[in-house]
Amino acid sequence: MDPVAKKFITEMFLDTDDVSSMNRLVIAVAKVVNENGDNISAFHEVYKKEYDQFMVSNSIQKKCSAIFPVTHRIDKFYEETVANFSDEDYKVHVFLWLLTNASSCNEVGVLFNLHKSTVNVIFNEIASMLTEQRYNFVSWPSMEEQHLTRLKVNSRFKFPNCVGFIDACRLKVSSIRNKRSKPDIVLLQAVCDESLMFMDIHVGEIGKTRKGRLFRESPLARELKNFVTFENHILGDSQYKLRKNLITAFSTEELLTSEEMKFNEIHWKARSYIGHAFELLKERFRKLNHIDINRPETVKTLIYAACVLHNFILLHEGCSEVKDEAVICDDGVMIDTNIVRTAIEKRQFLCNYINYLEST
Repeated sequence: MDPVAKKFITEMFLDTDDVSSMNRLVIAVAKVVNENGDNISAFHEVYKKEYDQFMVSNSIQKKCSAIFPVTHRIDKFYEETVANFSDEDYKVHVFLWLLTNASSCNEVGVLFNLHKSTVNVIFNEIASMLTEQRYNFVSWPSMEEQHLTRLKVNSRFKFPNCVGFIDACRLKVSSIRNKRSKPDIVLLQAVCDESLMFMDIHVGEIGKTRKGRLFRESPLARELKNFVTFENHILGDSQYKLRKNLITAFSTEELLTSEEMKFNEIHWKARSYIGHAFELLKERFRKLNHIDINRPETVKTLIYAACVLHNFILLHEGCSEVKDEAVICDDGVMIDTNIVRTAIEKRQFLCNYINYLEST
């Protein structure tokens, strides 16, 4: 983005106080997400209901979205709703309508009385600005924060020394208006903590769907040993390769002992945090459920922007799905590196420890 365009979009609704322009932009976007989430959801339901009622034949079904947009059938929608937006919120609303719905640029343009190319420019500008600053909002926690995570996870699930959870989410990428083409898949790899905040994110190439390969190609594969000490670890499913600081479940392709099955059960329960984080992300930003964008770099920008807003909202608003439970368990377990040296030995040590706790 050229400096003139960036200055224009920021100065439209940001001042020049001590707080950085980027922080003010994210605050503005997050504020609109929180204050207008119900309105956006309500309109989405109205859109779907009226759209379904209007499609009375296959010929109309192919054309009605472009010819009869829902805003033409809601009396004075622009005059009574959109026109009341303040100048500082206008572009943010345009951006969020695209991010939180399955609407096209043309449909959002009708909604806001803008040309579809203008809608596309607004979306790309704000999404790019958020993406450029993602490392300020998605970052690995400090040692103190990791300590708090392992306390809470151990207290709730009795899985010791865990500081995060890793998985990859499959997102569909294609034009929703070209029914003949099968959607491609892009993977979003993420690590989250017990509050569902993302600590690390990485988007793969469109069409590559192997989680293990995505991890190996991500910066995290090289940096994880610097983020997580030998005593701690993150949890991932069996599609990841077992590492000293990435503990996977025992493979079900082999005959498991009762102790190994108990370990897998506790492992699965603790790892559910990352699944909840993905569900929350896609529920809030519905564009991720079917990304009708053809340019690979724009697809990545969209996903990164959504993750930034996901973290910012959780940081300032929290999440009703995450209960603030009292810590009733001790810190964890000390691992003697003179005895436990390999990843296999570490997982077995944790398996024995977990089963010991279950039996006492």
